[in-house]
Amino acid sequence: MVEGSGLIERVRQMVSESNRIVVFLGVGTIIESGGENIWSSRECYRLESIYHKSPDEMMAVEYYSARRDQFFEFYKKEILSKNLKPASLYYDLKRLQDQGKIHKIITQNYYGLHNMAGLTNVVELFGNIHNNWCPHCGKRFSVDYLRDAKAVPLCDDCETAIRPGIRLMGENIANSMMTEAANACEEADLILALGTNMFDNMVKFGTRMYKGNRLVLITKEEHYMDKYADYVIHEKVGDVLPKIVG
Repeated sequence: MVEGSGLIERVRQMVSESNRIVVFLGVGTIIESGGENIWSSRECYRLESIYHKSPDEMMAVEYYSARRDQFFEFYKKEILSKNLKPASLYYDLKRLQDQGKIHKIITQNYYGLHNMAGLTNVVELFGNIHNNWCPHCGKRFSVDYLRDAKAVPLCDDCETAIRPGIRLMGENIANSMMTEAANACEEADLILALGTNMFDNMVKFGTRMYKGNRLVLITKEEHYMDKYADYVIHEKVGDVLPKIVG
């Protein structure tokens, strides 16, 4: 692991030399956009004090199936009400993409901030809050439709409960997505892990496939697994990216 002075300039040079960059977007990029990590200790405590259940329980597929009223009460208030906008870091990545340097973006974030910033070639491992559908007839519905529903949002054609477009706890990630992410990491000439850590399952999976020695971790929060990255910068992603994107 490399830290210390001169590191940002070194990373900037590596970025300029690379043309198959894979980017991991972690929860830190949501926080920099004004959101919360609902699995943090502080948020778990707050949510349990309100709903008397953990986020893991309320975001589980079993809870959605068996307690739909309570699920949507939580989902609409704690997830859909945020109305987040992309932080500047997303537009720095867009500049990098426009230079033809980004091979693939991999994320577990489901707010769709990458789409709002115009980013493409994104593997959304946990889905997207904007992609909602009726499991009976297949009709698609917007976030606003779900958010504005007085109770459980129902299809206006067949009155079936709408399926949120995110991966719920207990559901598998599609094999096609896992294969796409694995192939991208295997082909990468540099990995930028942003707002995450080396303990994160997404990062651990991707880095097992990566054959290079240019894994750059940029995150504000320190973690004991940081030592497994090749280069580590402990700053806000939005403060670092303008310095390394040409």
